[in-house]
Amino acid sequence: MEKLIEELKRHSPDLKSSEISGVVYLLHSKKNLSIKELITLTGIPKETIVKLKNNIENLDKLPEITKPFDYSLLKYKDQDLEERLTRIRDKHVIKPKREYDQFFATAETSVSKAKILEYKGVLDNSHIALLGDDDLVSVVFSLLSQNHKTTVVFDIDKNLLSSIDRIFSEEGLGKIKTQLYDARDSVPDNYLGKFDVVITDPPYTKNGMCTFLSRAIDLLGGKNKYIFLYFGSSHKTPEKVLKIQEIINRMGLVVEDRIHKFARYTGAESLGNASSLYVLKTTPFTKTLKDPYTLKNIYTYQSQKDVKFPYVDHVVLKLGEVPQSQFSKNSLLKVLGMLCKKHKLKVVDTKITKFSGKGLSVTFILSNSNLLVHTWPEMNAVHIDLVTCKPIHDKEVLVKTVSELFNTSLVELKLID
Repeated sequence: MEKLIEELKRHSPDLKSSEISGVVYLLHSKKNLSIKELITLTGIPKETIVKLKNNIENLDKLPEITKPFDYSLLKYKDQDLEERLTRIRDKHVIKPKREYDQFFATAETSVSKAKILEYKGVLDNSHIALLGDDDLVSVVFSLLSQNHKTTVVFDIDKNLLSSIDRIFSEEGLGKIKTQLYDARDSVPDNYLGKFDVVITDPPYTKNGMCTFLSRAIDLLGGKNKYIFLYFGSSHKTPEKVLKIQEIINRMGLVVEDRIHKFARYTGAESLGNASSLYVLKTTPFTKTLKDPYTLKNIYTYQSQKDVKFPYVDHVVLKLGEVPQSQFSKNSLLKVLGMLCKKHKLKVVDTKITKFSGKGLSVTFILSNSNLLVHTWPEMNAVHIDLVTCKPIHDKEVLVKTVSELFNTSLVELKLID
C-alpha cells in the first residue's frame, strides 16, 4: 500500500501522502464522485485533483484505505442550524455575483464561521461587523444567539443587503443593520472604532486583502480586538501565503490561530473551493496600510499586475548589547571595512555624520548600492541597512559575521521584500 501511495505522490508532489490516501478512501467509499464533489470534500484545487484522479485510475490495483483523512483541522457540526440556514437560503434565493468575487459558502461553513466566534468567546456582548456577508453568517448569528450587542453588515451589493433585511424581517430574527459600502472608500465616520469583532472574506487578491484588512482595522477600536479573516490560495502559489503573512506583520497584527481549509465554497474550483481562517488580534502597534487606499483593482477579474522593479537584495540588522569599545569612529570604520571585505562589498564613497550623544551615522556608497549604519552608544545599539542590486555574497552567514565583528550575540536580521 505504501508503495502505491508513494507512486501517486511522485506524480503529485505538492500533496501530502495522507491527503492522497484520503482521496483514495473517498473514491472507495463514495461511488461515482464528480470532480466538483471531490474538490469540495478535499479542498484540493481542480487541476491537482484531476491529475491525481487520473493517476489513481491508471493504477492496476488500488490500495485499500480504511481510515478517512480530515482535510480541515477544525469543524463545527450543528445539523439543526445547517438545515434551518439551508431552508432560508432556498426560500430567499440569492445569486452570487462574479463581479464582486462572490462564491457562496456551504451551509456547514456558514455555521462554522459563527461557531468559531462562540468558541473564542467573542460572540456574546460584542459589537460585530461583517465586511461582506454573501454567506449569511449574520443570519446564523441570530439563529445561534441574541446576546451580541450590534451586528452591522457592510456590503457593496445592494441586492444582497435587501435580501438580508428581508430575511431578518420575514423570519423574525430580530434586528440587523445593513450598510451599503464599497471597501475601496473610507469607512464612514460614524462607524470608525465602533466594533469589537470584524469578519471578512475579501477578494482573493493582494490588493483586496490589503484593502479589506485595513478597513477592518478602521472599524475596530483599541487593542485585543478580533479579526476573522478568510483567504484562499492554491498550494501551487505559496508566494501568496508569504505575502499575506508579510501584510499581517506590517499591520502589527498577531496571528492567534490559522486553520487550514476551514471554509468551503462552491464555484471556486481553482482554489479547491476552500479558504483558510486567520484569527487575528489587534495590538498597540496595529496600523492600517495607507497604500491600499488608492488601490482600485481589488477583484480577481481586474488586472493584478505587480510593479516591475530591478533585482534588489535588502536586509536590515538590529544589534543589541554591543560593547562600548565598538562605538568610536576608528573602531566602527575598521569593523565595517572587515564586514565589506567578508561579503565582497566594494566601497566607492564614504560619509560620516556625528550626532549629539556620540552617535554616528556611516554611509557607504557601494559599487552596487549602499550600506547605512547608525549607532546609539547610550543604548549599546547598532542599526545596519544593506541594499544591493545583486545577491549578497555569503548572505547565509551574514548574521554570524556581524555577531563576531561587533562582539554580540544579540543580532536580529530582517529580509525586506
